[in-house]
Amino acid sequence: MLRLVLLLAVILATGATQAGDPLSDALRAMEAGRHAQAAQMLLPLANAGNTLAQYRLGMLYYQGDGVPEDEKQAVFWWKKAAVQGHVESMFQLGSAYLFGVQAARTVVDPDREAASWYFQAASAGHAEAQYHLGLLFLAGKGVIESHSEAARWMKKAATQGHVGAQRALSSIGK
Repeated sequence: MLRLVLLLAVILATGATQAGDPLSDALRAMEAGRHAQAAQMLLPLANAGNTLAQYRLGMLYYQGDGVPEDEKQAVFWWKKAAVQGHVESMFQLGSAYLFGVQAARTVVDPDREAASWYFQAASAGHAEAQYHLGLLFLAGKGVIESHSEAARWMKKAATQGHVGAQRALSSIGK
């Protein structure tokens, strides 16, 4: 009996009885370049509502890593994560509508859609989204042209160390 208790203690201490965390396993597969395996592992997690799995699966589709390149599928997964508050997915959506081809065709005004997603990510403190939103205000793309709004968002990004925003601020004189 004592041997059984000791054996059980050793097994528990080494974690040998614990199954790996499915999300961690999927992320390790991605890091190891096993993208197709990662996609298979992420899919049930994404379907179950895991925002990080949804975001990562979206990235695999966007880049065509382990799955066919498919911007629409990337947007599908990023939207699922973004509506749950996943900030990086909000940023990726903004970029997909602004720079993508397939995503832009799905909405009436892709610039406005991009600005909306950038605004949500920027409001949550995402420096790159703040910078991109500032650029949209400078150009009047999807938003009204406003140097003061551009400067406001650029300052937020620059405060976080965003070099592009720091340069942009010096060129717009704010």
